Amino acid sequence: MDSEVILRTNELDNALDYLEKSGYHYNARGDSHWFKWLMISLHGALYGFGICAIKGTNSDRVIEMKLKRSKFEKRKQEVFELYKIEYGIDLEDDLMESIAKYQVGQLMGIWEVLDCCENEDYMKQFTFSKLLKLTEKQRKAINKLILYRNDFIHFKPKDISVITQSEEWIIEEVVSVIEFLALESGNVFYRGKHTKKEVEEILKAF
Repeated sequence: MDSEVILRTNELDNALDYLEKSGYHYNARGDSHWFKWLMISLHGALYGFGICAIKGTNSDRVIEMKLKRSKFEKRKQEVFELYKIEYGIDLEDDLMESIAKYQVGQLMGIWEVLDCCENEDYMKQFTFSKLLKLTEKQRKAINKLILYRNDFIHFKPKDISVITQSEEWIIEEVVSVIEFLALESGNVFYRGKHTKKEVEEILKAF
């Protein structure tokens, strides 16, 4: 089956897709909603490359368990029954625990991810790995990006006006962080059809 029938994606593909969409909307000034879609897609690209930079080979590094033990045990039993009834598979306790944690766990929030990108315990995976060091201006830009993104994604009934020209600095600062994570951190590994060159080409859109 071809790509019109099956969607195949992963965390790197997801981050790259958001970055590509960011470049598209950045240059789609004829669309009255370009800024909205740019804030949404830039947020996804920043978040996505942050995840790629800290997860290493273990996805559990970016998953948090926030359920109380009693609720987790209930969800774990549901996972067991799903595999048993739907797939005819008996899961061993350790494997069932791991699968259940992954399925009911929550992805770290974006600031938690970025804090980890500044933490050696997460970032120093290789001798060539580099630590993110956010400037105050970058932090301010990211905070504004998050506010805009959340406002647009969870839109409450209201009228809103944004002087987009005065917010161009947000784009520049956020893109610089994405560029570091994607190309300079040393922790994002490109595989399959994706390469660093692809990222470099997408970044030329800004």
